[in-house]
Amino acid sequence: MSEFWLIMQWPTLAALVMAPLHCLFGLHIVRRGVIFVDLAVAQMAALGTAVALASHHEVGSPTTYWMSLGFALATALAISVTRFKLGRVPHEAIIGIIFVVASALAIVVLERTEHGLEEMQDILRGSLLLVSPAVVQDSAIVYGVILLIALFAWRAITAVSLDEPSAPTGLRRVLVDVLFYALLAFVVVASVKVAGVLVVFAWLVMPPVCAFLWVGKMKHAIAFSLPIAVAGTFGGLWLSFTKDWPTGPAVVVVLGGIVAALYVAKLFVPERPDGDEVVPW
Repeated sequence: MSEFWLIMQWPTLAALVMAPLHCLFGLHIVRRGVIFVDLAVAQMAALGTAVALASHHEVGSPTTYWMSLGFALATALAISVTRFKLGRVPHEAIIGIIFVVASALAIVVLERTEHGLEEMQDILRGSLLLVSPAVVQDSAIVYGVILLIALFAWRAITAVSLDEPSAPTGLRRVLVDVLFYALLAFVVVASVKVAGVLVVFAWLVMPPVCAFLWVGKMKHAIAFSLPIAVAGTFGGLWLSFTKDWPTGPAVVVVLGGIVAALYVAKLFVPERPDGDEVVPW
């Protein structure tokens, strides 16, 4: 364990800073049924990074950060306003289109760079293993600010996610959506350059899916999903250390294994009237 901590200390701390906040946002994403929204925002942030790299800016430069954030915020705004007048077209289809177009454009842009394939792989899988103490500290500050804002608007965001009678309507609902997706954009931009698109998707979706397989209430889902996010992330880091797997994919595989195990277990447990499961332990 001491050798693990010596090598994996900063990746572990970075993951433990990032994973819980992604999980909280993911609970709303899953309940809203817009599963691809995180991929769309993450991929657009990656496209912003690709454009910056093609313009000869460094990965960690302020220009690259602001271009990535600008693309992500523009996506958040587009997702917020395109939920109207879709008719028989589900909102998820629009989000999927944004994701696919962003992915294609990123490939086109990076093809024009000297190491386009390697840069695309880095965007997908991230560089969690190489994270620095300064990045961990900056991420903790950014995530702390985002968490405070999210908690301030939590009741309104939750009412919209659960489609409660008390949910805001009209312009207020649009503003709540814009705030939620804008905060999501900040979260994704702060994490995708470190963890990569695949891990960001796993953090946002897999622990909430585990929770809502078993519980129906948001407060129960929070208590259920956060330990899964932390345990799955730590398990992936441990697998990466012991088996020499790529760190990001290892985290995704472990979280995917937890989803599969909890789904199989659910098949043998009856459901209660309140939507929660009768857990035998």
